[in-house]
Amino acid sequence: MACTYVYSPDLWLPLAGVIALAVLSLYSWRQRSVPAALPLAAGSLFAMLWLLGIALGVSAVAPATKIAWHKFQAVWHLPTATAMTCFALEYGYPGRWLTRRNLALLALPPLLVLLLIVSSNAQFMWRRLEIAPDGSVARELALPGTILGFYGLSLVLVNIAVFLWLFIRSPQHRWPVAMMLTGDLASRSMYFLYVLGAAPALSLSLLDSFVAGHLLDWGLYAIALFGFRIFDPLPAAHATAVAQMPEGMMVFDAQWRVASLNPAAASMLSIPPARSRGKSLAEILPAPYSEAARGATTDAMPAEISLGSGASFHQVALDITVLRDFRGVIIGHLLMLRDVTKQRQVQAQILEQQRTLAVTRERERLARELHDNLGQVLAFVTTQGQAIHRLLARGEIAEADAHVGRLVEVASEADTDLRESILGLRAALDGKGLLPALATYLRQYEERYGICTTLSAPQAPGDGAIDPLAEVQLLRIIQEALTNARKHAHARSVCVTIVVDDGHAQVTVQDDGCGFDQQAVSGDPRNRVGLRVMHERAEEAGGALVVQSAVGEGTQVVVTVPLKTASR
Repeated sequence: MACTYVYSPDLWLPLAGVIALAVLSLYSWRQRSVPAALPLAAGSLFAMLWLLGIALGVSAVAPATKIAWHKFQAVWHLPTATAMTCFALEYGYPGRWLTRRNLALLALPPLLVLLLIVSSNAQFMWRRLEIAPDGSVARELALPGTILGFYGLSLVLVNIAVFLWLFIRSPQHRWPVAMMLTGDLASRSMYFLYVLGAAPALSLSLLDSFVAGHLLDWGLYAIALFGFRIFDPLPAAHATAVAQMPEGMMVFDAQWRVASLNPAAASMLSIPPARSRGKSLAEILPAPYSEAARGATTDAMPAEISLGSGASFHQVALDITVLRDFRGVIIGHLLMLRDVTKQRQVQAQILEQQRTLAVTRERERLARELHDNLGQVLAFVTTQGQAIHRLLARGEIAEADAHVGRLVEVASEADTDLRESILGLRAALDGKGLLPALATYLRQYEERYGICTTLSAPQAPGDGAIDPLAEVQLLRIIQEALTNARKHAHARSVCVTIVVDDGHAQVTVQDDGCGFDQQAVSGDPRNRVGLRVMHERAEEAGGALVVQSAVGEGTQVVVTVPLKTASR
């Protein structure tokens, strides 16, 4: 355009806006792969051209040039508003609201304005467009221009509605949305005051107040963009991951007051997030767990608690971590809650199945042993019966009576052994683990034989710590040791001790019986049937058996088996 320009102090404010918007547009363009970045780049570019038209219009002297730059500004009014509406729609609900159809519909009015102005049909936009006596541009909108003005107002209302919806629905977006919403309201207010000719501030001209409002709006957008990193996917992904993660997460301050928690934690604890903030740990967790957590001296202290009952029951694993700053000062605590209800149920089901299988196998083994033992007894009874029959036929009463006595003694021993086997079998069929089954067996053993029994388990392994097959073998070894204490050692008391040491469970059976001379036992002690069976069972459980005895000093049987966690 061939025209004359003069310097004016009013030039600097819009030019500062042009530079700032150019930077903002360039940065948004470089982030264009992120949802909503491209519309913001376009909106800031259009606003930059708008402010450039204002700066050049202020410097222009010739009336025709001023009017030309005024038309240039008008070209970018609707494109700016449209681009910012596209930004709001895409930022509010990425990929959902700004469809291709909606984008095409939104682009039609700005294209219509551009066509009217470029084709020299400005009369459709303004009835009057001239230079006022004070040098400003006076205008009067025509009906199409008024309609387009109300259309621009409707776009502003759409932006406000989208930002309000996002402010209510998404706490993580509230601060940046509040800033952008404030900027939009301030800028539009300044614009309408400018259109109506009302000065918003005595110290500013109408033009300067409008430009200042424009810069305030984009300044707040820039703070939201750079300060809250709305185009940085990492904070958004982090916030989304925290909100959607199945594990509960709670952050406490240094005084153990709740600073924040995610929806999963709120669901597990049945506490609304808004009501939980500021509460103490003791108000969130049951007393034993909260006191244990507060007394944690390490950076991480795992635990497991039960929450709720019935259908809302949760078995929750806790992991408490101390949060420290760069100086090592404690600034808070992080509590992770992992719902392990289904995992524990599955583990319990698998453990029960393993125990059932172990008991079934052991029952089959006992059935074979009973069959073999009873077979021997019945064979002996048959042989003795035939011998007695022959002796009676020959009239050898004394000899027959001796055989009968032997027969009664063997039958009595067989009856005792059979009852003891049945007693042991019932104990194994408890299905409740080693300790409950052993406690039941020892109580019945003491009642039946009058031998005092003591069970000591100061460091007993937890339920499921020992493989179910190993549990059955341990129980059988203990039963065999108790049988030996009754039959051979003639003990008056037996003590069974269970401890955990270095990833192994160690069971000791100590009696006060007569003991035996281990050197007198021919060869390896395993050659004795009972001891050999106990050694075999210990080996099947992956452990080892040691027998210590001396005449008159009782017998000690020590069996060691690995724990499941240690063997994995």
